[in-house]
Amino acid sequence: MNPLASDAKTLGCLTPGPELLRQLMLQPLTSTPLRVCSGGSTSRCAGDGCWTMDLRRHRAVRYDENSAEIEFGTGLTMAELLQVLQAADRSLPIGLSGLTGSGFILTGGMGPLSRSQGLALDCITAIEGIWGSGESFALQKDQTTECGRRWRGLMGASAFLAVVTRLRLRTQRRQPLRVRHGLIDPSQLPELLNIAEGWPETCSLQWNWGDRLEIYAVDCSSEQTTPQTLKELDPILGRDHHAAIQSCTDQLDQPTFGRLASDTTASIPVHSEVLARLGPAMGQEAGPLMQCLSLRMQERPHGGCRISAQQLGGATTRVNRGSTSFIHRDSVWKPWITAAWNPGDRVGRQQSLQWMDQVSSDFSTTCPGVHLAQLHDHLPGHHRELVDAFGEWLPELRQLKSELDPEGRLPPL
Repeated sequence: MNPLASDAKTLGCLTPGPELLRQLMLQPLTSTPLRVCSGGSTSRCAGDGCWTMDLRRHRAVRYDENSAEIEFGTGLTMAELLQVLQAADRSLPIGLSGLTGSGFILTGGMGPLSRSQGLALDCITAIEGIWGSGESFALQKDQTTECGRRWRGLMGASAFLAVVTRLRLRTQRRQPLRVRHGLIDPSQLPELLNIAEGWPETCSLQWNWGDRLEIYAVDCSSEQTTPQTLKELDPILGRDHHAAIQSCTDQLDQPTFGRLASDTTASIPVHSEVLARLGPAMGQEAGPLMQCLSLRMQERPHGGCRISAQQLGGATTRVNRGSTSFIHRDSVWKPWITAAWNPGDRVGRQQSLQWMDQVSSDFSTTCPGVHLAQLHDHLPGHHRELVDAFGEWLPELRQLKSELDPEGRLPPL
């Protein structure tokens, strides 16, 4: 479990199977909101004074060869799903880690293959669970208008409305990947961003800025030889010994993202919060922004504080803005800011959260949207994040919340 969530002073953890979950959801809670744990990677899968609903007993999985869809309980991790699909030579677009649970999918599902395969969220064809009211539901894509309204709410904002227990997703043919993984000087980052914004959809750029600046370029094209796209990085990477192109059989074979950016491995678990933003291509704005971020990196209050980003666009833009709660379909970049501190260090926590907010403000012009990969209903900026995440859809989403979770059992909107 996420170290911060693991150390929370909770009321306890509930681990019901499918047959008991609805009865539990109908019981009065001594404290709200209820926290939900799937993969356990977010900081709010447990919280002080709250109950946690652990879904990791919901593990049934079935692959349908005729429809090429996989149906599964939300207690499985992304790595476990890919392992099931390997036998059928199929795959799903996962993120930079296989440890995440279904919350990864339900909040958007962004990763190195998003530009060519779309968001994992957009692969969902059916969804089951319990509304905050305790009522069961089973919805399929493209149903009636009222069901469509609820479907849209679940696609990107389910954490506020329901406990999702089962999903069905269409799958993709399993693809080999090439990853170019290396270190660059921060002054080279604006040039690299401009290069990446001209790449074909089969390629994506990720970067992680900690003690050093790591880049992580992924290509899933069918070319037999090294793609020209990755060769374009030669002048920037130079002769760095980390920069060799690695061929991977699939997403589970990818090298660990972020390992080159840090000097040391923490001897104790570090507490952290993550805030993610969304925005279009940066173009000429990349240079001034990166100069500002260079100064922020010199001021970071803890060695675990980082600035990272991944590239979107391509297939993620070809879905109607109004069809899901993920409205930022013009996004080309998703930067995220990690605030870190040592457990029990209250002053360090405050300093790191202030640093995170400052960096987020630096990004706000070029990346005005927010991606709610983690909830921050315990932090002062929660309401502003909701506005930046859901925009003009937020009032209707709040109306849905009042209908489907009238007692506020789940996180507030």
